[in-house]
Amino acid sequence: MKLWQKVFWGTFLLFEVLFNASSFCLIEHNFNQNLVREVDRGLSDQQVLSARMESDWSYFNNLNQLLNTSKEDADDFFSRNASKYLKSFDPDHVSIEIRNERDQTVFSNFSETIAGPRPELDNEKPAVRKYIIRSVGRRSVLFVSGELAVSGRDFKLTYIRDLTGIYEDKQAQIRNFVKINIVIAVVLAGGLYGLIWFLTRSVRQLTRSAQTIASGQYSHRVNVLSKDEIGLLSENFNAMAEAIEEKVVALETADRNRQRFIHYLTHELKTPLTSIIGYADFLRTTPFKEEVFYKSLHYIYGEGKRLESLAFKLMDLILVENSQPRMTVGEIGPVFEEIALTMRPQLEKAQAELMMSVETAKLPMEKDLLQILCTNLIDNSIKASKAGSSIFFRGYRTEDSRYVIEVQDEGIGIPQEDIPKVFEPFFTAGRSRTQPNRGAGLGLAICAEIVRLHKGQLDIQSRLNEGTIVRILLPDDTTNLQLADPYEISRSYNESASRNCAFQTQITNPEGKT
Repeated sequence: MKLWQKVFWGTFLLFEVLFNASSFCLIEHNFNQNLVREVDRGLSDQQVLSARMESDWSYFNNLNQLLNTSKEDADDFFSRNASKYLKSFDPDHVSIEIRNERDQTVFSNFSETIAGPRPELDNEKPAVRKYIIRSVGRRSVLFVSGELAVSGRDFKLTYIRDLTGIYEDKQAQIRNFVKINIVIAVVLAGGLYGLIWFLTRSVRQLTRSAQTIASGQYSHRVNVLSKDEIGLLSENFNAMAEAIEEKVVALETADRNRQRFIHYLTHELKTPLTSIIGYADFLRTTPFKEEVFYKSLHYIYGEGKRLESLAFKLMDLILVENSQPRMTVGEIGPVFEEIALTMRPQLEKAQAELMMSVETAKLPMEKDLLQILCTNLIDNSIKASKAGSSIFFRGYRTEDSRYVIEVQDEGIGIPQEDIPKVFEPFFTAGRSRTQPNRGAGLGLAICAEIVRLHKGQLDIQSRLNEGTIVRILLPDDTTNLQLADPYEISRSYNESASRNCAFQTQITNPEGKT
């Protein structure tokens, strides 16, 4: 059973039970009140009649004694005079019955035959009147009996009143109530149906929206039709749907990136493996020549180193993505010196000069990750630069108290259309794919992840054949950081940002002393 049906039947049945119960209680209460009133009236009328008859008999008996006339029997007196006492009552509803001590009927104007015992006549206490309501034919009749004592004799005076009207009124009220209840039930059912249907429209809309979202339309939203609890539920449902959509989009993006990652990885593995297998097969099938063997082994060694480098880069990327770095506050100057020492062999091999300038400062950082970040950036600059080029490695504060790590080269540059893609794993700019010392395309992906973990920003500015500047903006206090987008990229090349340093290494403290 649907919710609106449960609410409808629950409300309808509850109203019907309460309404019928209260109405029947009210009818029964009114009936009992009327019945009690009629009984009290009968008791009072019987007492009045009994007093009048005793008074009249006493007066008549005393008058006969004064006039010295013959004494009349009480039975004859009541038989002859009883009818006059009925003149003050409605003859259609009131009757009287008088019985003597021998239980003989002296007078009765009640036309119906009373069947069965007469318990109201068995009265052991003369001063107490007894009454009973019994059905006589189709009528309901009240019988009130009491003692009528005259001249030492005990008569029974029974006051008889027809109460059929009261019972008929009760039945008429019940019939009217049933008719009214039918009308009210019809109106109530129609009103409840319309009201509940209107109030539950948001629930039905939520159901349809849930089915729509379940079918894959994650952008669907519910129209909030009210500000009550159901309206709040609709707002929360929309928030949930938005969160689901974001998660689904993220999963789809991750799946696409995974597929692209696998594609690039397969490509990157295939090229050196093909070279290694080709040269190995060549050495296996070619007569020994020292120069040819040396050249072939050199190619095999180079491609093997490429595979080794690729494996290490993949491990770095996996570790960085799954790590939760524990930040510590430390001096940035010694970190720069260690990086410069680490990169010296590669710089000497590439015949490039590292021009380092750093403003000392204490920063919240993860030292190992920061070293991976800077070495990757410098390694990329080395690969993009020609022999004799300079690579600038700087660290300084900005006016808003953020710290900037900057790596600038004079290399081949990055095409503008490729800048947004350089953070994707295995992506290499179009011209670098033709370079003999090109990398696997994982360095900047690792850098972007490290910057994200440090809650900083990564900015790349480049021009073809002029060089590239990579800036990392790090916050000064991890307690007030907000996660920044590491992929914020500027496409313009700011020539004024290039600083021409005429020294090999320069470290300055915050006061500007070298």
